[in-house]
Amino acid sequence: MVFSFFKKSPRKTDERMPPLRGSPIVSAVVSQPPAQTSTQVSAADDGLDTTINTCYDIEVFEETDPYAEIAEHAAILFANGQYEVARSTLESVIQNNADQGAIRLWLMLFDLLRMRGDRGAFDALSLDFASTCELSPPSWREGGEPAPNKNKAQAMAGVAVLQGAVTGNDAVFDDLLQALSKGEPRTLDMGRLAGIDSEASGRLAKILHQARHRDLAWGLGSGTETLTKRFSVRLIAGQTRDENMWLLVLELLQFLGQETLFEEKAIDYAVTFEVSPPAWEPPRTKPAVKEEKKDEMVLDAPMVSTLEGEILQGRLDAIACQLVPGEECKLDFSRVQRLDFVSAGALATLLKEANCKQITIVHPNRMLAELLRVMGIDKVAHIELARY
Repeated sequence: MVFSFFKKSPRKTDERMPPLRGSPIVSAVVSQPPAQTSTQVSAADDGLDTTINTCYDIEVFEETDPYAEIAEHAAILFANGQYEVARSTLESVIQNNADQGAIRLWLMLFDLLRMRGDRGAFDALSLDFASTCELSPPSWREGGEPAPNKNKAQAMAGVAVLQGAVTGNDAVFDDLLQALSKGEPRTLDMGRLAGIDSEASGRLAKILHQARHRDLAWGLGSGTETLTKRFSVRLIAGQTRDENMWLLVLELLQFLGQETLFEEKAIDYAVTFEVSPPAWEPPRTKPAVKEEKKDEMVLDAPMVSTLEGEILQGRLDAIACQLVPGEECKLDFSRVQRLDFVSAGALATLLKEANCKQITIVHPNRMLAELLRVMGIDKVAHIELARY
């Protein structure tokens, strides 16, 4: 704010202060001064107190980003599944608009079109962007839609892939149950598993238990040992929650042949749920576990959890299981299409209560990144945008 210099010498009661000049955002309204009235006014910028006459009523107008409200509105519309309304909201503002602040809206629209898989509209927007803003447009890149399902081909090779956020109705369980009934060999690849909800944990624990008891040639892919340690850290003795995750960790330890860790966790499980501890069962046949290369295992580095598709109705189990208190955590949102408003609010609460050393959300699309800012998530997590 810009103020005129006020002289300390007294003025006559009928003298008026001329209008303030020099700043387009400050205006002064001069009124007749009340008789012998003064007050203390604190200057916010320098912290000094100056006694001035109250006859000068100063009205201050703050400059704001004219595009912020539009960006927030479009992001919320997109989060609620109103794609076309969000698109038209952005298009109506960016048309022939080369303002620096409007670039943010252009990039949001590029990502919206990419999320919708509209290559034609994306290319047309690129031409408009280049001619209007005289900048190079973003290039089209795949990734808006979920990756093609490769489970069938991998199942034929005897590999069952658990990746991203696995829920109880995931198609991978159909393959595992079929292999179980036919006695076929399977290798579980969990190297890209971002998280697993309670229902899925229980189903996988039961399937692994049956495979062991039938002496099937089932094994675990590389990365399972690291993942098991991550899950195990979250299981605290005395905290009666997510019993299915306890059962899954115990099964994984059986498959990994880690008897000492199994016994410790089994006792914790028994104390927590007030049941008899499960007994260690020596494997009848040595399970096939791919060894993890020591130079590729960096346990001190933050775990990067990759999520895919849409996160809806507050289903955040896949994220919650990766937030280890006191550790750094990276959540890869590069393949997340949409986070609805309910889930965004739940995510804000979850991250605030996580007590992680540092949380980084990696490469969310611009529509999603704007929603994260609206919900204040950028205050508790670092948002790392992709470069175009």
